[in-house]
Amino acid sequence: MLHSKTNALAGAALIALSHAGPAHAQSTAQLKKELDALRKQVQQLSEQARPAPPAVDPKEVAELRQQVKDLQSQLQAQAAARPAPAEAAAVAELDQATRDANTPATKADIQGVRTDFENYKYENARQLERKVPSVTRNTVIGGTLQARATWQNPVQNAGVANGAAGGNTTAVATPRHTSFDIPSVTLSFAGQLYRDYQEGKNLTYSLGFASGSNFAGSPQSATSATNTLGVSSANGSQLNVTNANLAYSFLPTNGGAEDPKGTLTFGQQLVPFGLEAQANEEIRPVINSAQFTTALSGINTRQIGLIYRGDSLINVDYTNNYRSSLLEYAFGVVNGSGPNKSDNNGKKDWVGRAAVTLPADYNSWLRELKVGLSYYRGYNNLANTTSNAVVQIADSIRTGIDINYTHLPFSVSYERVQGRDDAFTTPAASATADTPTYVRRSRGQYLNLGYTWGEQFLASEKGLAKYDDYWPRSYQAFVRFDSFDADTANDAAVRASSVGDKAFITTLGLNAFFAETTKLQLNYLLARNDTPASGQYTADRPRKTNAVQVQFQYGF
Repeated sequence: MLHSKTNALAGAALIALSHAGPAHAQSTAQLKKELDALRKQVQQLSEQARPAPPAVDPKEVAELRQQVKDLQSQLQAQAAARPAPAEAAAVAELDQATRDANTPATKADIQGVRTDFENYKYENARQLERKVPSVTRNTVIGGTLQARATWQNPVQNAGVANGAAGGNTTAVATPRHTSFDIPSVTLSFAGQLYRDYQEGKNLTYSLGFASGSNFAGSPQSATSATNTLGVSSANGSQLNVTNANLAYSFLPTNGGAEDPKGTLTFGQQLVPFGLEAQANEEIRPVINSAQFTTALSGINTRQIGLIYRGDSLINVDYTNNYRSSLLEYAFGVVNGSGPNKSDNNGKKDWVGRAAVTLPADYNSWLRELKVGLSYYRGYNNLANTTSNAVVQIADSIRTGIDINYTHLPFSVSYERVQGRDDAFTTPAASATADTPTYVRRSRGQYLNLGYTWGEQFLASEKGLAKYDDYWPRSYQAFVRFDSFDADTANDAAVRASSVGDKAFITTLGLNAFFAETTKLQLNYLLARNDTPASGQYTADRPRKTNAVQVQFQYGF
């Protein structure tokens, strides 16, 4: 077909040329025009004569297109993974730890880690077996130690217990101005005997020990010969049991913060009375306790008995993890004879306390404003001092009110306690079961004002991780006014002993909290005694006493 069309085209060209003679000669332009037209026709005929392309299978075309797309996707992924020149330079500058983290581990690396881990488990088990004490029950061990230096003027008189700054060595052979003391050493153990995983009604235990002075003779003896140290104990101290009790939670403890709490404690424990009698050494700002805690029996020592403590009407500020209860309460029955002693008469002592905390958010200025009322109903033995025989059982009642406001950086606390005790109207040396008695009323109170600066007690700091033994420092300055009147009659016509028995102690102090369980205390005390009935002060009760105390306390 192609050859026939080409031959026809060539024949047509020859015929056209044969018809053109000399008479019919055309111009060069016309000949060029005709040649261009003939060339165009030849090109068109050539395209028509070109053979058609062979038929293509659509399935093969689709497979080829898919292969092309796959290759394009691989090229794009490689291009995205390949860092730019600037990024490549940044990768090269990464530290070794980052480069190691980006390097995949080999099988040998994994096997090495497994070997090291097995070695660590063996070494750790070996250390626990050889160097760590083991206990049968879950146990937390703690303790505190105090080291104190005291200076006072005038001197502490020989054989006289000076409540202002006597330390724990109140019986001395000769007068002294200064002393070094270890007032208290405590050791405590606490843990769980039974854990209720479902409701949190757990059974816990507490066991504590504390050092105590052990001196021969009586500090009130007239001669120093009967007050020589070391007669009963060559070391001048002994270790006593403080806490020894079991506590059971009647209400769930693993619920939310808004759930109330209720715990029944059986054994030897602190009496829930007021603020000062329950304050431990870690949180009490002053070195010496308020005077009434040592002068009024019943509330000044631990007792053996059964006490229930709880709270209700809970207010929770979840934003600041702050919980407060509108009502806190405690009540119970105890022997009333003091620590480590059986009941010394046929009557039990009763104690109760209720405290109301104003419901407020954490950021409110009314936060931690608390008012409490306390009551203690006890019975004391009245003895004939000649025969030491108990001849009467006397009433002993304590009532108290306390107000506490702690809103950092400010703190204010006030407590007032009244005592009512039956006493013989005649000398106890000749007392009998028929000897008449009177009610001696006593009163003690204190006001504490404090200002704290630093970060240790901030809620925002308590939840932060601490590196090694680092702990935020805090400082606390305070002033305390403390007074105690052993007999409020203050009338020589009623009782001569009621005059001149009132004491005032003003304390200025600075506390430095420079570790989690460590603090340094500096106290200046000015103790003043009321004018005695005779009008003459004695060495036993001088008009005033100045004292400086420095105490270092640490715990573990």
